[in-house]
Amino acid sequence: MSPALTTSADALAGPAGKSTSGTPARTSARTPAKTQASAALASALQALRGPFIVADLETTGLSTATCEILEFAAVRVETCGTLAREYTQVVRTSSPVPSFITRLTGITQAEVDRHGVPVMQAFSSFLEFVEDLPVFFHNASFDRRFLGATADRTGLPFVNATHCTLALARRAWPELPSHKLEILARHVGASNPTHRALADVRTTVAVALAANARLATA
Repeated sequence: MSPALTTSADALAGPAGKSTSGTPARTSARTPAKTQASAALASALQALRGPFIVADLETTGLSTATCEILEFAAVRVETCGTLAREYTQVVRTSSPVPSFITRLTGITQAEVDRHGVPVMQAFSSFLEFVEDLPVFFHNASFDRRFLGATADRTGLPFVNATHCTLALARRAWPELPSHKLEILARHVGASNPTHRALADVRTTVAVALAANARLATA
């Protein structure tokens, strides 16, 4: 803000955060973190008016430096809350699928060899599917890191607004002991997640819609 555009409250505060009377200036009760969280919540609720995308990634591990996206999935949700279209694609990774990932997701090396496509092709199709719509993930920071790393590797930018259903669930149901997707699925009566991307997306859609309904009436 330009000094010429200071408000009357700024002027009253005087130098070094003190009022002109010499007493400490009153500060806002809202911390920056709370203000940021409230803004993020308002933005997410606005995005849930639709249309929007719910997406999920399966990866070969946790590190973007050494691991890769193994599967993309996304669902487009219309303004009425109906699921309009789905996208899912296994990626032909440059390294073999780790055995613990196969145990967790059910994605085998044979499936990757048979149905996988290069990451450039899968990511391009994913970007085409999501268009410029807001995208929701459960624990979005994880998915954003892998999408960012993939964007850097492929040169295909991912610039969509993203929102986190984990954060929404924590606001909607603070009484729950955990906000893992399987716990939330039971709480809202959705199908159990399976660690396959499309199945988990469908569960996340149900959680997002239920959280939206809960927070809209709070």
